[in-house]
Amino acid sequence: MTKKYSKFLSIPTDFNLKDSRYHWISQVHTQYVQNVDYALKKYGLDNSRRRILLALKFKNRASISDLSDMLIYKMSTTTKIIYRLKDEGLVHTYSCEDDARITRVLLTEKGQQMIKKINDLSVVVLEQSFDGLTPLQIEKMLHSLKHIFRNLAPSH
Repeated sequence: MTKKYSKFLSIPTDFNLKDSRYHWISQVHTQYVQNVDYALKKYGLDNSRRRILLALKFKNRASISDLSDMLIYKMSTTTKIIYRLKDEGLVHTYSCEDDARITRVLLTEKGQQMIKKINDLSVVVLEQSFDGLTPLQIEKMLHSLKHIFRNLAPSH
């Protein structure tokens, strides 16, 4: 590792947790999830179910495997969440016509309505989280996070 990154590693004696980028990414994510969970409580939802619903808004009729990959969830976790959403009437599942081993997930009308409610709540949390940042700073942060993710993601 080159010296330019050494201050961010936990190896040096001068390491300080406040300089750890991954510590702050984790802290921001955890606080965001707590705020979103708190806001979603009034609808009986949590962040995990919110993420599945929003992924389906992006790619409706996705397979459970597609959703697991998209959200970086274990297949068993994704399946459990989907069947909870199904019991709540927010999604419908069906076997793929081409391959019956594949289960596809479809948003119901109730699921579509829930996404609208989720988006209304999310705006409040996002505005709170980006307060004091310029649109350019937010764009640069997003670009950097995507770059770091690509560096860490396994090659496909």
